[in-house]
Amino acid sequence: MNKLTIKYNRKDFFGNRIYTEDTKENFTKADLVKAFLFLSKNNDAAVQIDSMVIYWDCMSDFEKKEVSVRIYDGKNYTIGKTPFDVIKKNFYAKFRNVDQAA
Repeated sequence: MNKLTIKYNRKDFFGNRIYTEDTKENFTKADLVKAFLFLSKNNDAAVQIDSMVIYWDCMSDFEKKEVSVRIYDGKNYTIGKTPFDVIKKNFYAKFRNVDQAA
């Protein structure tokens, strides 16, 4: 894991919504925790970790806390759904005893 991107809409000075992506190379577990916390509170946000995108497909999925996951392997996309807590725990487990993503 090398690259973490947060995708979301923000309001500008005049109240218009602007699509924004914030990226961090060689992210830490603390960065990932902040990203997942932001995702858990914003139904129009997405988190991308390398070639995997985690997002809320619809409002009912957001309410049920079930995320859609899209993985690109260089040729094709694989799409599925999983409980948000499961995906968080799986990623957090990759950081046990490690300060920075490898």
